[in-house]
Amino acid sequence: MVTMPTRPTTTPPGPWSFPSSQRFTLDNGLRVIVHDLPGQYVVSAGLMLDVPLTSEPEDLEGVALLTASTLSEGTHDHPGTSFTEAVESCGAVLDAAVGQSHAHVLVDVPGARLPEAMALLAEAITQPQLADADVERHRLLHAAQLEQQLATGAGRANHALRRALIDPAFRASRGKQGMPGSLQAVTGADVRAHHAATHGPRGSVLVISGDFDHGVLDCVASSFGSWDNPDQSAARHEVPTGRAPAAWLIDRPGSVQADIRWGWFTLDRAHADWANLQVAANALGGAYLSRLNRVLREEKGFSYGVSLVNSPLRHGGYTSTHGSFRNEVVGEALALMPQLLDVAAEPITADEVARARDYLVGTSPLRYATAPGVTLGVLSLIAAGLDADHVGRQLDAYRAVTPDTATEAAARLVDVHAGSLVVVGDAGALEQPLRDAGWEPTVVPAGAWI
Repeated sequence: MVTMPTRPTTTPPGPWSFPSSQRFTLDNGLRVIVHDLPGQYVVSAGLMLDVPLTSEPEDLEGVALLTASTLSEGTHDHPGTSFTEAVESCGAVLDAAVGQSHAHVLVDVPGARLPEAMALLAEAITQPQLADADVERHRLLHAAQLEQQLATGAGRANHALRRALIDPAFRASRGKQGMPGSLQAVTGADVRAHHAATHGPRGSVLVISGDFDHGVLDCVASSFGSWDNPDQSAARHEVPTGRAPAAWLIDRPGSVQADIRWGWFTLDRAHADWANLQVAANALGGAYLSRLNRVLREEKGFSYGVSLVNSPLRHGGYTSTHGSFRNEVVGEALALMPQLLDVAAEPITADEVARARDYLVGTSPLRYATAPGVTLGVLSLIAAGLDADHVGRQLDAYRAVTPDTATEAAARLVDVHAGSLVVVGDAGALEQPLRDAGWEPTVVPAGAWI
């Protein structure tokens, strides 16, 4: 007779909460946020630089992206490929990126090798070579990526959507790569000038997450304590506004499907209605059982998937539908979308709110389950102008959403009688169906820029 072991006593897990942090400020003004995560083998350190895309001259848009891309191509102490070799030798991965309101450089490394990785991170930020040949190689790469992106219907639609919703006077109406002409104009000298004018400790935040010894602050001070840039210019964060509704049909001759974007200028993550709008967007077009997917995908078979997405900026943002449809069903799909999003006619239900709320609250621990997840999450909050402890308040806000508050926010912000429409597809096949659906589109010739 086999005796089964006694099952251990278990207790339900307690409520999840975002990891607590310690905060320090170096004498040079660099803010440091440290999350101690016991058991995390990898330590993730990310430096957010207060370098919005508004720092770029209009005729050199894309210079911020090229600066970030070239930071790891060698430093004065580790020229050329020796920098990459030094990073790899300590088991680290270093990456840089830019957003509308910031730039950041991130390094992930085994905890025991953090001092070496931190020193290399500081090198990349404070003394990059930014050689002409490296800048030119990255310029060609990003130009090719932009061309490839705009050659697809979805890429062209996403590009045009920003232009349709955001006043073109604002930098936020254009992506991080700028326009092809501006990116083409950037030189190595431009990149070095941009770095010298914008990269400094003022406004910068270093976020470190992982399992490490208590010498982490000494490590930070040793690497960044002497960092200074008296020529660093003050950051300017714009507050963009929306533009008058438009309907653009961008010609893509011969295409058998159309990429559709229908959107509204709405709000950012700091707004009091953000939680209501997030829950509403998930209920209407963010989940598998959302209204848009249930009808347009499951019942009608018009598309592989349709979504309603919130895209926040630091100030303001936009909400938009995304979907690809066969040419022959575009007219019917566009006629159905306003009906499906009309919450004044059909308010958001308690079941829809509960499903959306459970998803938004339930997936949060997954996003912050690792050291890189915590670091990137905090960097995202800071870039949005929010505090590192905002996660807990946001979860409470999701839990407080009701059918009435979600419905009211959606009715006010997602106006089914307005909004801007972008359709990329064969204009000859699509112009009349768009008119039959109640739109008066401006036809944009193939290859023309908006």
